[in-house]
Amino acid sequence: MRSSKKSSELERTIRTGIHGTPQLRPDEKRRFLGFFKERVIQAVTFKQIQTAEGLQVMEEALRDSRGVELVIHKKARTRAMPLIVQARKQDLDFTIVSNPNLQGEVAVILVAKDAVDVPTLYSEQN
Repeated sequence: MRSSKKSSELERTIRTGIHGTPQLRPDEKRRFLGFFKERVIQAVTFKQIQTAEGLQVMEEALRDSRGVELVIHKKARTRAMPLIVQARKQDLDFTIVSNPNLQGEVAVILVAKDAVDVPTLYSEQN
């Protein structure tokens, strides 16, 4: 019985070495630019960031004191420049992500250090 336990531990170690450490909710992280939804204060899609309303929603979100980082998909960086300027004025960090594994339409998010209770993000509205 001990050898089967050692064998399964060895198999797990080999799998981790080959495939990396297993991640929690990887699909959710791919949709929200590498973050868990529970940390997202506000998000807008590529289509929404092209509108004045979408920019305004994110500008208002940047005033939220829980925000610690503005995260921008590389394809939205030009349109998000006013948000970057505002974030810099408020001493907020910003990151431009270019991970090819990202999925979905989310272009810009504001994240908190800890989990926040935001029932519906702007990006989830039609």
